[in-house]
Order: sequence, then structure tokens, then C-alpha cells
Amino acid sequence: MKIAAGIVTATTGTAVALLAAPALLVSVVQSAQGPLAAVSAMAGPSAEAVADIPAILLPAFIREAAACPGLPWPVLAGISRVESNHGRYGGSAISPTGAVSPPIIGIPLDGTNGTARIEDSDDGKWDHDTTWDRAVGPFQFIPSSWRIFGGDGNGDGVADPNNILDALPAMRRHLCPQGQVTDVHAAIYSYNHSDAYVEQVLGWARRYAATAAPVAGGYALPVPSPAISPTDLIEPHHDYPAWDAPVPVGTPVLAITSGTVVTASAAGIYPSDPNRCGSMVAIAGADGAHYVYCHLSTIAVSSDQSVDAGTPIGFSGGLPGASGAGNTTGAHLHLGVRVAGAAICPQPILLAIAQGHPIAPSLAPTTGCVSGDQTVDWSHWLHQRPHAEATR
Repeated sequence: MKIAAGIVTATTGTAVALLAAPALLVSVVQSAQGPLAAVSAMAGPSAEAVADIPAILLPAFIREAAACPGLPWPVLAGISRVESNHGRYGGSAISPTGAVSPPIIGIPLDGTNGTARIEDSDDGKWDHDTTWDRAVGPFQFIPSSWRIFGGDGNGDGVADPNNILDALPAMRRHLCPQGQVTDVHAAIYSYNHSDAYVEQVLGWARRYAATAAPVAGGYALPVPSPAISPTDLIEPHHDYPAWDAPVPVGTPVLAITSGTVVTASAAGIYPSDPNRCGSMVAIAGADGAHYVYCHLSTIAVSSDQSVDAGTPIGFSGGLPGASGAGNTTGAHLHLGVRVAGAAICPQPILLAIAQGHPIAPSLAPTTGCVSGDQTVDWSHWLHQRPHAEATR
């Protein structure tokens, strides 16, 4: 168990007022059954999350939460923010290898200042104190908790609470000892026995979860709507029916509709790794369509995982020469959609989602969306779809 007082937040005096809970997140303190399951699955990163959370941490939170059904990734982010300002407390910073330097060490747990009284148990190995234990690292583990939940997450042979690649899986194991979370409030309380602490974490979780994703009729755009313009949605593909989203590396990528992940595979550097798609996720949609996302910089789901519309499945990539980029000339997200084995044009599907009136993928054309053969007037075609669908 983690301690109830004496962590870094006790010395910083962080006070976060609870925000009015938006509709999508109002159930974040309820059990993982019912509305919370939608929060866990559908909450993409808000603009504040992208701006405030270090780039190395945001995809890691989403990836780690995927290993614990019922644990929303914004809760991991909220704990990180409250504990150490994402590893930045006192001027510390996270290196590309995940090391937090200088190490973040809490106050002595000597029974004063509202702390528990815990005598030294690690001979000062992590907290550099041979008299009293102290909380250590970006997620503030005391030595006794680290011995239970800590591990070597990055394969360097050291289980280091000062390295986020080791400490983040340990945080997830602490919150999720049974392999799933059925009560988020109780999980956070187990991390720190303080109702005020739980409220602070949930306050940040609400701020970090996007609430304006265009989800309608069971469909969502594959990237947050602010990341693309209306004209981007009708850009033709260069050589076959598909769609390329001109988004920068690290843009959140979302499941278009509910379904099952059939492939989630990481690639190396092209062309030594000849996978032209690069790191990719393929989803068998409940609507009968097959969705393929290519050139991902990070994958946040695993094969056989069920997803809902808007589920974060990874982050875009495509930077030439980068691991997982595949065959690409610039940063972007590639989307391919197939129905009954045939490639269809994703553009009308995306237009319909953006307008809040999704259509069945089977209604989309198979031609007219390739450069040099852009023969479809998308705006006119879209206006005809409701009538066409009603007469089928």
C-alpha cells in the first residue's frame, strides 16, 4: 500500500479544484460497469493533455491503461500530475530513456507534518536516507511498495522507481492488482488513502480527457477533429482507394467504430524492414468493414482487444527513417477501409461522420478518390446518401 501523506504533493501544497464534470466524464467515479466503460474506451486526449503531459508519457499512459480493463488512462495521468507534475517537480526532467533527473525524493516519513512513521527499510538505496523511508520517483513509491509492485519495465536489468518505464507499469499494477478495475474511486484510494487526493486526481483526469470528439451513431473520426480541416477529409489518395491524413507525428489516432483489433504490430525501419505500412493496427468493425491504420509511431492496443468508437489506439507517425514509419515521404496517418474484401473510398464515410450522420461503409464508392481520377463530387454525393440509404 502507498502512504496517505508525506508524498511530494504534501510538500508542494498542490490544490486542484474539482471541475464541473462534463457529460462524458460525469461517471468517472462510478464502477467500471456502465457509463465508466464508455469513459475508459472513448476518452481521447484533450488539448490540455497534449500541451501539459510530456510526449514520452502520453502514449505510455494510454498503452499501460490498455493492460487493465476498467482503468481509464486519464486516471494514470491524473496521478502522475498530482504526484510530481509528470516528473517535473523541483526542476526535474524526463530523459528520452525514461530516467527522471535529478531524482524526486519526498520528505522523511518520521511521523511529523502529517506523515506516517516508517523507519528506513531499504538502507537508503532509493531514498538516500538510512534513518527514515521517503517516497521516491515520479509516482512516489515508498520502498516497501516498490518491493511489491516494482519491476524492470525497460529491460536494462534494474527495477528503478526513478525511471518512468519501470515506474509506470508498477503504478498500473498497484491500481490493478486483480487484472481489472471495477471501482475507479477505490483504486485511486488504494494508491493514497485520502479522499482529497482522490478528488485531485479525478479533477485532472477530467481535464485531460477530451469531451468534444465527434462521436455519433457509433462512429468517430480517426483523429481529433481540430487536427484536420474539412478539405483534408476529401483529399484523394495517390494510387488506390484510401485516405492520408496530413497530421504531425504524435497525433492521437482513434477507432472509427466499435470492433475487435485483429492486428497490432510494430515495425522496424524501412526498407530494412520491408513493411510498407509500418507499425499498424487493423480493426474488424462490428459494421462488417475492415479498418487499417498505417505509419503509427505508438500502438496503444493489442490483438483481440475490443474497442469502441473513439478508443485511442495509438499515435500517428510516418516520419521518414523513423522506426515504424514504413514507406513514407512525410508525417501522416494512412487509413484503408475494405468491405467484402474490396477497398472503398473512406472520404464519404469521414464526411458523414464529421456532419454527425454516419453512413454504412457498404454505401461508399470504390472509385473516384484517387489522384488523377477524382471523379466524385463529394459534397453532392453526400447530400444524396440519406435518400439512397432510405431506398435500399
